[in-house]
Amino acid sequence: MEKIKTDLLLKHLFKNPATKLIEIILGKKINWQLLQDTDLKIVKNREADLVVKLEDNTILHIEIQSTNDPSMPYRMFEYFYLITDKYKPKDLIQVCIYIGKEPLKMSDKIQFSDWTYRYRLIDMKDVPCRELAKSPNITDKLLAGLCKIEDPKFYVENVIKEIKKANPKDRKELFTLFLEISKIRNNIEEEIRSYITQEDFEMPITIEWTWEELESYPGIGKALKTGKEKFIKEGLQQGLQQGLKDSILEILELKFGVLPEDVKAKINSTDDIEVLKEMRKKAILIQSLDEF
Repeated sequence: MEKIKTDLLLKHLFKNPATKLIEIILGKKINWQLLQDTDLKIVKNREADLVVKLEDNTILHIEIQSTNDPSMPYRMFEYFYLITDKYKPKDLIQVCIYIGKEPLKMSDKIQFSDWTYRYRLIDMKDVPCRELAKSPNITDKLLAGLCKIEDPKFYVENVIKEIKKANPKDRKELFTLFLEISKIRNNIEEEIRSYITQEDFEMPITIEWTWEELESYPGIGKALKTGKEKFIKEGLQQGLQQGLKDSILEILELKFGVLPEDVKAKINSTDDIEVLKEMRKKAILIQSLDEF
């Protein structure tokens, strides 16, 4: 099940139209269109990971593989027939991208007596990650984690910063993809654990996570749980501070009208909970603003 979850998440990554990886594979910049209907029917159904149509009517077919599967050449050959039969392309470029931890051992061809079937087999660790990491697109930056990262600390810190900048509704999905990639690349996992246990760490998302979701990442689950607990504790602390400040200001304004800026500054610059509680009591009891 772990492999299936990882492959589905990575398939989503490759379906982002801004992904620079396709340009790297083709060796040039080109316009392309995602083909949504990738169910290929024969005796059984096959769903391709990514099938895109290039501007010259060439089809690019990409499969993502996280394990060494000896049957991969035959699967790709089956896709060759199904895709050409369905789309009748001018040409078909087939690529299998290997993202696994183990050394690549799969074959990239089937040798027949009179002819050879071949597809492109790329080990993601051989892809120049610098081009992906430099891209302004968050998808490219995430994909760079599957390459051979020379500076994992720099990579982790920058990806988390980019996730923080992302649209709030996308942050959880992006962070989940980031954690899935960390399962495949141990050096990233170690850096994430180190990064989120820093004193000044802030959770890069402002949405709810269940404990089960966090614990599904065994290598860094404990650190993530600690980070969440710290995030919740700090959030409650900040909420209490702001609530007390608002209460003090409201009491004083009701009693004395518009407040001088120095009084507002005195209240807003105080973060000590006990001091704020005393200030609230005083605001209730005083008869003139000079006593505050």
